[in-house]
Amino acid sequence: MTPLRQARQDKGWSKARLAHELERLAQGRHALATRASLLRMISAWESGERDASDPYRSLLCEAYAQDAAELGLSGGTDRVRSDIGLTYSASLSQAASTLGDLTRFDDMKHTAVTLGKYMPDALNAACLDWLFGASVTDLPTRGGAVSPQDVDEVRAMTSTFDGLDRKFGGEHCRMMAVRYLRDRVIPKVHATKPSAIERELFSATAVLCELIGWMAYDTSRHSLAQRYFIQALRFAEAAGDQAYAAYVLTSMADQALYLRRPDQALRLAQVARDTSTRAGTPVAVTEACIFEARAFAAQGDEAGCTAALLRAEQSFNQVVPEEGPEWSRHWGDVLFASHAGTCWVELGKAKEARPMLQLVWDNTRDQARRRVYGAVQLARVALLDGDIEQSTAFATTAVESATGLTSHRSREHLTQLRKQLAPHERHVAVRDFQRRADLLLAS
Repeated sequence: MTPLRQARQDKGWSKARLAHELERLAQGRHALATRASLLRMISAWESGERDASDPYRSLLCEAYAQDAAELGLSGGTDRVRSDIGLTYSASLSQAASTLGDLTRFDDMKHTAVTLGKYMPDALNAACLDWLFGASVTDLPTRGGAVSPQDVDEVRAMTSTFDGLDRKFGGEHCRMMAVRYLRDRVIPKVHATKPSAIERELFSATAVLCELIGWMAYDTSRHSLAQRYFIQALRFAEAAGDQAYAAYVLTSMADQALYLRRPDQALRLAQVARDTSTRAGTPVAVTEACIFEARAFAAQGDEAGCTAALLRAEQSFNQVVPEEGPEWSRHWGDVLFASHAGTCWVELGKAKEARPMLQLVWDNTRDQARRRVYGAVQLARVALLDGDIEQSTAFATTAVESATGLTSHRSREHLTQLRKQLAPHERHVAVRDFQRRADLLLAS
């Protein structure tokens, strides 16, 4: 039995009583997680699965009138908790501290955060805390003042990182973005700033967190990705930006789809749809409906997919690109066609998929990752039609386009395509593709 559990039993308290005591002690001083989340945290602390962080560590010591060592709590600042970034902090001060810890241990390449497993339960809990919990802006300020130019710098740097990611893949500049967030952005979060600039800075911080999460996702660091996505959600809430919060939820849905969790992706997309509809931002509604359609398609639900695509098209027709949020400027006909075409491929509808994916292919330009994706999807369309020669030609082009690209997702698309073409390896062209793909995937 852990010292923490022994202390509670010595008091004769239930977990609910301990949660009540922590809430009482924190009143007017700290913002804690919701009661449901707090009960889960108590179970994790007492089992030794997690280490309690401040303010919970100090509150536990106060509740039991014992010091941290007596309760078996770690006092070391460099001990890595496996749950860093996986919880949605009601307290903005705690969220900023969490983000600082996450970037620090990410930069140290600590396996507790970089190689952890994707945790759908943690994601569900974070989303529930975001939906129903009370957020508290309790951020102490220190350092110099933040100017509009500082916010512009964060946005410009994020745009630069985004461009490099799209061209070369998530591994190319992720650590540069992490260090920039740690060294330049987080100090600004703590600095003095007027409320209007504060909201803009929090919004820019959310966008950078989401991008770093996306880069981690692209390199198959899925636990790390969900940590940054959760922090992006928290800072979007701090900025009062419900449209961007919905956008973050669709990134979570995208990741869930990739990990073959269409049920979870559907729930995330539907929450995003409701949130973006309330926010009145057509591009966010479009993205949410598109991922709702993708999730239905992955489940083989053609009726659900078709209805969601219709909703996506209706909202997309209301989008005025130059009037949309800066983070949405990448949205356009090509991206819509990419998602819609993928839906039809998943449903085995080659005729509907082909023109959409051809549009994607014709507009790949210098985006190698999109070029790989377009070629893979067109290879799948040709395979649906039984055209092995054309399928293999696109598959070979996908391999050529992936050379030098630091994107694990692109490699996974090639791996799956190789499996789909395996039954046709009696064809010389298929065997040649397999040889090229194997060389690339082994490198």
